[in-house]
Amino acid sequence: MPIRQLDIQGVRNLAPLDITPSPLVNFIYGDNGSGKTSVLEAIHLLAAGKSFRSTQVRQVLSHERDRCEIRLRFQRDDETPERELYHLRLKNGDHLFRLDESLLSAQSQVAALLPVQVIEPNTFRLLSGTPEDRRQFLDWGVFHVEPAFIEEWRMFRQTLKQRNSALKQDQGDWLDVWNSGFIESAARIDQFRKAYLTLLVAEFRKTLASLDDSLDVNLNYYPGWDRESDLASVLERQKDRDIQLGFTQSGPHRAELRITVNRVPAAEVLSRGQQKTVVSALKLAQGIVFKQQTGTAPIYLVDDLASELDARHRLALCQVLEDLKCQVFITSIEKNQLMDGWAPADFKVFHVEHGQLQEETLA
Repeated sequence: MPIRQLDIQGVRNLAPLDITPSPLVNFIYGDNGSGKTSVLEAIHLLAAGKSFRSTQVRQVLSHERDRCEIRLRFQRDDETPERELYHLRLKNGDHLFRLDESLLSAQSQVAALLPVQVIEPNTFRLLSGTPEDRRQFLDWGVFHVEPAFIEEWRMFRQTLKQRNSALKQDQGDWLDVWNSGFIESAARIDQFRKAYLTLLVAEFRKTLASLDDSLDVNLNYYPGWDRESDLASVLERQKDRDIQLGFTQSGPHRAELRITVNRVPAAEVLSRGQQKTVVSALKLAQGIVFKQQTGTAPIYLVDDLASELDARHRLALCQVLEDLKCQVFITSIEKNQLMDGWAPADFKVFHVEHGQLQEETLA
């Protein structure tokens, strides 16, 4: 699903740019602060509606402008026509998304059209971060391979909100009303997640072995309640405590992907370098499963790769990306850190200096 044309205006210190990237590998290099990461950030802002560098989206906008605009043309495959995605975001928070000439009403519609995976320094917190971080990682995959998931998740969130409201107001008689829909929706979400994880685990093991065959890491799914009991029994058992706390303790909103080595959290026993390798394998495995299930590959944004992995693991990761035949935007400070030892079949090189991006002519 390559981006054919990319137009960015008003993003951080980047000068307006309009480029035609390679459908496969795009090397972007430049000094720290030059703007190379901002190119990746702009793509992610369009695809996900948020930055991977900052929790405040307004910080992505240039200080000199009151808006940013991101426009790209993409093509699912050679058999389908090009489409145009456009995103306008103002400093006051207003924004819109447009596909060709039609406005899109939800960020999820854009995400479905432009699946993007990010590998960058903060990504490696997946192991040491919160259960929510790992739950979001899992649900990215479920969302992209199971069309019914997003609507089911919205229904569940609404039911959870209503149940929590009844708990806060100590309306115990209303809990039976909300419990039925809550339990039914929870069961479907749980089923979606389990089915996806079966696919992910198989590819993760193969991918991790290709990056580092000395690592033995397990993925286990916790549904958000005691596995030995059905959810209805758990809710009944926790009813008084839920009322006391004012919120629902158990359910899919408390699910987690547990990543362990010999039953110990991987973050507690693996070195920082090993953790980076494991997270890279997780991200790559998601892309492989996505391609298996949809027939097309996601776009990978890989930021500052050279500082995150040593040369051996870096080359192994790049080889997996090349085998996946996906479009990649990959940054580093020095060109040789990107290109030494790796010569993909189709690539372009871009240099960023003081916010100006220029494509380099290849000899």
